[in-house]
Amino acid sequence: MTAILILMTLGLLLGGLLGLAGQYFKVEGNPLQEEIESLLPGSQCGQCGFPGCSPAAEAIANGAAPVTACPPGGKALAETLAAKLGVSVDLSGVADKGR
Repeated sequence: MTAILILMTLGLLLGGLLGLAGQYFKVEGNPLQEEIESLLPGSQCGQCGFPGCSPAAEAIANGAAPVTACPPGGKALAETLAAKLGVSVDLSGVADKGR
């Protein structure tokens, strides 16, 4: 019975310390990346060359990828992203494929 109580106390203590460390060392995300990710279709198709919408949103927010990177989003998404980022965009090479 003593061993059970010791292990339970140790588990609660270490769990509490991990919870405090999680709050203290919390890493805030990039709010622009989260906004861009919410605008993307979320299909995780990989047509943009990234493994999903989250890495694509990070690249667009950092300027590593153009706002026209998402083919399923089409012209409307490219225009919205360009307005949000304050950049000009050439939409001549972007095709709207529809749903």
